[in-house]
Amino acid sequence: MQTDKDLFNLIKESYPLQPRQEFVSLTEDKLRQSARMINRRYMMKRLSYVSSGIAACVFAFSWLFFFNGKDIVLNTLTSLGANETKTQDENIQTIEAVLKNSLTGPSDEFKQIIDQTEWVEPLRQYEENRYMKYFSNDTSYMEFVNSYGAVLMNTPLRNGYQLKVKNIEYEKIDAKDMVYNFSIELQYQKEGTELWEVETVNGQANLTEEHKIEGMVIRINDFLGSLEN
Repeated sequence: MQTDKDLFNLIKESYPLQPRQEFVSLTEDKLRQSARMINRRYMMKRLSYVSSGIAACVFAFSWLFFFNGKDIVLNTLTSLGANETKTQDENIQTIEAVLKNSLTGPSDEFKQIIDQTEWVEPLRQYEENRYMKYFSNDTSYMEFVNSYGAVLMNTPLRNGYQLKVKNIEYEKIDAKDMVYNFSIELQYQKEGTELWEVETVNGQANLTEEHKIEGMVIRINDFLGSLEN
């Protein structure tokens, strides 16, 4: 019969407990490259609209002056601002769902899966249910779960810790792209104690126009290492 130690050794062999440095570097490069590509597309759009934009401005000022179109313009600007806010809110909801699913636990469901003799397939299904819908394609999903996902719970479970997300702050890197920096206040508690401590974990995510994640980096290696001591 397999002991807990045997199970954890199997998990180590099936899933990397921490993302490889090559993966982190590659993902960060992809984030920067995607941001540059998005910027180029916006620049091309801007150049193509310069001449028509000038004419539109002249017409708009004339219309405002002669026909009192102030209220309609204000309503239009308000609508555009609301659409931008909605887009950003949907992006943040996607990132937040993935981070909370990854960094809250270990859950009872995860513990029950690990306790099973045949745990590999149930674990894969567990991850698909929690993460797949938030990613743009199979490649971005697999890159995430192979380095993060349920893997992040192995170290807390092995060392008797419980984690939960207290707060997440977001910063959109540029008004035109879909790359966000995030900073997580992560609470953690050792079994048998009542004290919750707080650690700050940072990272970055790149999203598509459909609010799906193309790449994500969570800089959590140092924190997980501290739980081993």
